[in-house]
Amino acid sequence: MSEKIKITVVVENDKLNNGLDDLSEKSAILTHDTSMTLMSTLLANNMISGSFCGGRGDCGRCRVQFLQGATMPTGLERSVLEPEELRQGYRLACLAKPKSDCVIKLCTIDAPEIAIISDMIDVTGSVDYTSQSNGQTVYHKSGVMESNIDTVPSINVSDWNDDRVTDVMDNKIANVMIAVDLGTTTIAMQLMEIETGRIIDTYCEMNPQRSYGADVLSRIQASCEGNRDKLQALVVEVLEHGVDRFVHHEVSVRCMCIAGNTTMEHLLMGYDVSSLGHSPFTPVECGLQEFVHPAWDFKAWLVPCISAFVGGDIVAGLYVCGLLTDDLEKESLRHLVRRKKSDEQEAAALLIDLGTNGEMAITDGKHMIVTATAAGPAFEGGAGAGIVGSDMVACIAELLRQGIMDESGLLAEPYFTEGISAQIADKGKYRFTSGRSGQKLYLTQADIRSLQMAKAAVRAGVEILLGQTDELRQNKLQSNEQQQNNSKLHEHKVERVFLAGGFGHYLDVEAAFAIGLLPEHMRGSVQAVGNTSLEGAYRIGRDLWQGKIDGKSLEGSIFSIDSINLAKQPDFEELYIRYMNFSAD
Repeated sequence: MSEKIKITVVVENDKLNNGLDDLSEKSAILTHDTSMTLMSTLLANNMISGSFCGGRGDCGRCRVQFLQGATMPTGLERSVLEPEELRQGYRLACLAKPKSDCVIKLCTIDAPEIAIISDMIDVTGSVDYTSQSNGQTVYHKSGVMESNIDTVPSINVSDWNDDRVTDVMDNKIANVMIAVDLGTTTIAMQLMEIETGRIIDTYCEMNPQRSYGADVLSRIQASCEGNRDKLQALVVEVLEHGVDRFVHHEVSVRCMCIAGNTTMEHLLMGYDVSSLGHSPFTPVECGLQEFVHPAWDFKAWLVPCISAFVGGDIVAGLYVCGLLTDDLEKESLRHLVRRKKSDEQEAAALLIDLGTNGEMAITDGKHMIVTATAAGPAFEGGAGAGIVGSDMVACIAELLRQGIMDESGLLAEPYFTEGISAQIADKGKYRFTSGRSGQKLYLTQADIRSLQMAKAAVRAGVEILLGQTDELRQNKLQSNEQQQNNSKLHEHKVERVFLAGGFGHYLDVEAAFAIGLLPEHMRGSVQAVGNTSLEGAYRIGRDLWQGKIDGKSLEGSIFSIDSINLAKQPDFEELYIRYMNFSAD
């Protein structure tokens, strides 16, 4: 039978202090059930925003320091925290279960600043692959980022008034729509003129479901544990915030189109997601759906999904890049994938969207295959240290160059023991010092391993997609002999490589080649295209509302796409191990 104890919490965050009712100066006394973790009590009293890893202890962000009555450290805490930290009473709130009255201090590590990308570049014309998109973007840590992309040069989040609305139109526009990128980490909404695509207003928030974990598996588990309605309500509230902001403009909203991965769309619809968490990973619904909100007088469509692993965000990206090969709009397809006369083989186009999930699609203009791999926080929001993925890639490439880290990912001493702080020096170069030196960028050996595993999985996925292009064209599975020769890939096939999302927007492509995230034969073909999910949501919503396409034709465009589960590919494990090292081809 569980007992109740008292926990005195010392809070050094003034923002939290102001939000507590039973606060005495800078401490609060909470009642704790000894059968529960410390995090459960902190969450119930709004003293912590949640667990980045879903309470598994992987991320190390929910640190507390026991000033009195420290618990015995668990094995996982011993692996995440340094010995000196353990001696000083540091523990993880998601694992600690105090059994007697104690005093703790909150030492949680802030989530890294996330760049919310809400624009993309035109991919229909000739492209200078050496250039990168540089749109209106704000690094965003918490709360709300709002902007009028067409009318303001830049926005400082700390100076922005949440209630402020800027009317950018002289006259009322009759037809506008709302496009939504429903991401695992961030949610971006844009109010857009249907006919022209002109952006009238933008609204972004961090996805509040992050309090239940950073990845989709954590949220699937949370939903199955009785939090389905809560998870749905959290996202609906964000959408309501955006709509409430947009209706201040004198416009008539005709429709909304939402693009997200399969789990995010299921959670929005309030579906039972248990089937997404175990084999054979069957979605409740993959087709075009309509989300009905009692206060909205316009249709809200959800972009169709391909599989449990590849959702509407990738369909939106394929749509806007002109890679869907049905009777839909594909004006750019002819130059995206064209026949090479030298070998009489069709060049391939590859879409890679690296975020909390890593989704990839490849097409030769006739057939398409898609897959996904769980990247965790490594590519979006960083690992446990609070460093964004694009910075991680750049840092690791420089660590390799300077000889501080070897190709196996092992840091030299004293960096291995003390961790490493990075400071951006002249000309974008990094200067490294051991230990925490007050720099914004700090990473440990565990952070490097996190990116290393994500990188290996993504690279293995890319290689498998490339290796199966011929077999897709022949409508048969890859033979055993071909599986054993995946290293001899047809390197000349890749004509275009689209890097979608915030990670691709800021990625140093040369650094990606240096650590082996991308194969060398793609050099000169890689292009960052920005938020294809948001732009695709606009174009699909526009075309649905204008009657250029209907649900049947949209679903038909993805009907013949083959989706593979990387874990079931016989050569995945071999490729995963092969590409674990940080090295160029």
